[in-house]
Amino acid sequence: MKRFFFLIFFLTSACSASPTPASFFDQTPDSAPSAEATLEVNPPVVETVPSTNQNQEAGEIYFFYQPHTTGQSIELVKVSALCIYDSINCPALEKIQVPFQFNFVIHALSWSADGKYAAFAYSDNANGSPTKLWIFDADKKTWTSIAQFAYIDPPFWSAENLIAFRAQDGLGGEDVYVINADGSGLKNISANLPKEHKPYSLDGWVKNNVMLRSALTQKVFLINLDANVQEFFQHQIVSSPNGDFFVFDDVDATTNTHTIKMFAENSELKNIAQFNSGLIYPIVISPDNNTIAFNYYGADNQGEVYIVSKAGENLTSVYKGTTIGRLLFSPSGKYLLIEETTSTSGGHLFLINLTTLEQKILQAPNLSTDYDWYAPSWRP
Repeated sequence: MKRFFFLIFFLTSACSASPTPASFFDQTPDSAPSAEATLEVNPPVVETVPSTNQNQEAGEIYFFYQPHTTGQSIELVKVSALCIYDSINCPALEKIQVPFQFNFVIHALSWSADGKYAAFAYSDNANGSPTKLWIFDADKKTWTSIAQFAYIDPPFWSAENLIAFRAQDGLGGEDVYVINADGSGLKNISANLPKEHKPYSLDGWVKNNVMLRSALTQKVFLINLDANVQEFFQHQIVSSPNGDFFVFDDVDATTNTHTIKMFAENSELKNIAQFNSGLIYPIVISPDNNTIAFNYYGADNQGEVYIVSKAGENLTSVYKGTTIGRLLFSPSGKYLLIEETTSTSGGHLFLINLTTLEQKILQAPNLSTDYDWYAPSWRP
């Protein structure tokens, strides 16, 4: 089944890094392809109940649940994070009611920093347009539409609970908006985006700037809430949760060497890890800003997930698979959730204990391996 790996083509830039804009750390806020193959990893370790003094995980894991047989529908479901460390008391899988049918491309829920709300762009129209921007209240289990355009790309939350999204008109036009979670303050901030670099994809937030990547030239731009535009880098860039540093994949055009680098304020670029040839995607940073996780596709096109400290120490392989989708740290940073999209029984989610490196498949009562599990998100 086709997955959401169309983003990988954005990662093929082979240019060297541009200087970091001097104003990057001085921004002041104004007020947010698919492959079918066989999984080649060891079977999941049998789950055991850890000692009672182990810190409990917070949050819930949401994902989409698709049967292998025809005639059945995709569903949004969740499992409690209790299932990670206490298999005996793990509650059953819970299905989440939604006000639309899942008939189109699905992306993961995007959670606010406080975990109260998720943003989700989807159409409740049979022909797929217009798209609505929905806010899901996880406690009340209600859905509210706060914006509507012909097409809306996946949204991103800022640390201040603003939501940024790109809207398309279906005729080649595009704009970038920010909006409050209650639907107020809708603002177009894309007036000054260079037209010669369109179309863009929205990559998230860097401090109080929305980060956009040109699909045409691979250049990255930052836009603040006053619509001021800065050219940034030409690489896959990931900002730390606290906004104090970022990491990126620097590709040597001659040797195709990938070097993951880290830059922080008042410091030099630091090499974190290096690989010859291949492809690195995705890169994520832990909530405590101390650990970097990334997936590397080598010459054999097999995925291998690594973790490394932001100082470039203790590079460790934690998972080997085939096609890696999302990587998610648990809210405490103690576990890494890996979306494996082409395991022998379909797409599934694996959990790595980053202290013991124990690997296991996500488990919960009524969670069947006869379904594909994909597009996970971890509610804080």
